[in-house]
Amino acid sequence: MTRLEIRLFGQIAIQRDREPLSGLSGKATELLCYLLLQRERGHAREALASLFWPDAPDPLAKKYLRQTIWRLQSKLASRDLLVMQAGWIRINQDMGPWLDVAEFERTYYFHRDVPGPELTDRQAQALEAAVVLYRGDLIESWYQDWCVYERDRLQLIYLAMLEQLLAHCEVRQYHARGVAYGQRILRYDPARECTHRILMRLYHQAGDRTAALRQYERCAAAMAQHFNVHPSHETVALFRQVRGDQPEGAAREAAATMRSGMEHSGDLLVRLQASLDHLQAALTGLQRQVQQQVTLVSRRPNVVGRQEAR
Repeated sequence: MTRLEIRLFGQIAIQRDREPLSGLSGKATELLCYLLLQRERGHAREALASLFWPDAPDPLAKKYLRQTIWRLQSKLASRDLLVMQAGWIRINQDMGPWLDVAEFERTYYFHRDVPGPELTDRQAQALEAAVVLYRGDLIESWYQDWCVYERDRLQLIYLAMLEQLLAHCEVRQYHARGVAYGQRILRYDPARECTHRILMRLYHQAGDRTAALRQYERCAAAMAQHFNVHPSHETVALFRQVRGDQPEGAAREAAATMRSGMEHSGDLLVRLQASLDHLQAALTGLQRQVQQQVTLVSRRPNVVGRQEAR
């Protein structure tokens, strides 16, 4: 059975039985990609003919569509790829190829309602595998309207998954991995202030105060460039905490730890003093007993001596 693998992130890559497939015409490739990206529904032949051959008369456009479908099936050596009914065409999802976009979307929709901080390690691993599939924006060299729309939609999904992973890394204190995800987000959206704040916290938690302060400078520059505004009060407050070498929440935790330590130390001192007092009292009693014994012993020879004299 022929196995097709198709990747649409970055540049188009089609493999048949793990061998690269070439020689597919431009229109056949475009039709295939469109049907794959719209695989959840059927498509009227007339609509497809008008979309791909808008300048041709309807009869000629339909003829071009029939020829392109035939060439597509012949080149892919698969008659099961397309389901064709009277006036309609759709991808056969039961017999369709492995598609990176399909795997990417499936993972996202399965995990999209789980907040990043609540992700389990297994869920995070699934999201990590999905973002690896995103080798670049959808078919980067194409600028058809339908492709640009799909590219923007999938890019938003990509950023949403990166944000989940970034929040997960902050909670688990995976500093280096979190910084990598945050930097990816900022490549697409340089003025995303919440991402700048998380990066500042990650750098500072990792002990790199200088990098945290530089991240604030990048944030301020991006906010000024894109929106002509200053960073929010929340971001400025975090900057001041970092500059004062007070990680967010660290001062409160340190103070609580110190108070607890002092209280614990105080209890120890009280117990130790009580033990010393008890020991001192015992030693005093013992000394008194010893002194009494010494006194008695010193008197006994005199008594014996008087008896011998008698």
